[in-house]
Amino acid sequence: MNQKILVADDDLAQRDLYVDLFKEGGYQVTTADDGQDAWEKIQQNKPDLVFTGILMPHMSGFELIEKLRSNKSTETTPVIIFSHLGRPEDRAKAGKLPFVEFMVKGFDRPINIVRKAEEMLTYQPPQTPVDPDEDKRQGFSVL
Repeated sequence: MNQKILVADDDLAQRDLYVDLFKEGGYQVTTADDGQDAWEKIQQNKPDLVFTGILMPHMSGFELIEKLRSNKSTETTPVIIFSHLGRPEDRAKAGKLPFVEFMVKGFDRPINIVRKAEEMLTYQPPQTPVDPDEDKRQGFSVL
């Protein structure tokens, strides 16, 4: 499989739980202690999926996602944001972000989170056929 997952959370027990589960699933796993550490590791070794907490020192999970989405090389990297609180405002905010799933500790079972990661890693967006003549008809030149 060899797909890479970055697990970012300052809660070591939670982080270690998911590191173990993802490794058992055959994934290469990298860890980060906080959002800033995660961003630095993402720059060095682009993961195929990011699993992050929300409330972390130096940079929140939402700030990390904002950085991912504003960078061309990571703008479509799938993210699972993992909440200890499950606040409706966090769920709503995550729901507006592309390629992001919101999961809640104590509500979403760990095995379901691993399954969601598998689903996100295998998702292929539909390809829109490109008709070069359509661009010409619209007044655009095809390079």
